Amino acid sequence: MLTRTKVLNILMEEDIGYHSGQELGKRLGVSRNAIWKSIEQLREDGYEIESRTRVGYKLVGGEHSLTESSIISELKFPAKLAVFDSIDSTNTFASNHSEMISAEKPLLVVANKQTDGRGRMGRKFFSPPGTGLYMTIAIRPKFAIDKALYVTIATAVAVCRAVEEISNVKARVKWVNDIFVNNKKVCGILTEAGANLETGKIDNILIGIGINCFSPASIPVEIRDTIGAISKTRNSFSRSELAALVYNNTIEVLKELEPKEQDPAAFFEAPTSGAGGPKFLQEYRLRSNVLGKRISIFPYQGASPIAANAIDIDDNGGLVVEYMEGPKMRQIESLTTGEISIRLD
Repeated sequence: MLTRTKVLNILMEEDIGYHSGQELGKRLGVSRNAIWKSIEQLREDGYEIESRTRVGYKLVGGEHSLTESSIISELKFPAKLAVFDSIDSTNTFASNHSEMISAEKPLLVVANKQTDGRGRMGRKFFSPPGTGLYMTIAIRPKFAIDKALYVTIATAVAVCRAVEEISNVKARVKWVNDIFVNNKKVCGILTEAGANLETGKIDNILIGIGINCFSPASIPVEIRDTIGAISKTRNSFSRSELAALVYNNTIEVLKELEPKEQDPAAFFEAPTSGAGGPKFLQEYRLRSNVLGKRISIFPYQGASPIAANAIDIDDNGGLVVEYMEGPKMRQIESLTTGEISIRLD
């Protein structure tokens, strides 16, 4: 564990006033200069640390920090929790520690910062410290393998509910895995699966969720026009509470995919206006920000866009489109996720 992480843990968990550099150095077996450097690094990462000459250091606004205790206190379902100030990727950690995942107790990995966060198609995921929430929910599914295609959709619904519960904003979904607030992307979801080649079954599913909670000080030029935040005011809500809400909602929604002992058909809604599939799928449709709009389809990374109209989301979660140009003009097709991406025009 890095020295700065150890210092942060002391400042968070032992909120009894000021801690002198000498005291911290003695406890951690490092010099006072090393403590000072760690404090400066934490400040660069967005932590507000007050210092007083000959007195020491104190974490200000510690209630807004991500800690195990503050998250655990809000969880409604069992979880094996791992919290980091900084990590390469929460999905990578979960993948490398699959032994920590069980059917009864999913693994919940939460981080303040990612140094190698990733999104769909291998894209980098902007993960600055202090303003975002980066987490992975790793489960051993109790549902059949054919239900796995609904996991991203279920998570999107769960995140929308959590965002709206903790703030006064309206959350919408851009098919298939992005959450939008005020026409800006505030969350991306990356679902990965670990398969057992001998049994042909899915051993575990990793649900990576990156949320822009507050507006960061700086944003890379290439994404500046597309990403937003739930709130422009820093620390206007607790990221720990949001992490717990997302986890609670996700586990609750995913339970709809599990087989029902008395009524296996209860998984499906009675069709209403042609809308079937799992119950949460109708909410996903209602939250869509693409249906009824002109979109650009990119069949694969680097491909030229194809204009189409987004018509519906089918019972398998596919986006039903009508092509408006090219060899498929006026043809209707249901898109699955794969390598396809879309852009609102």
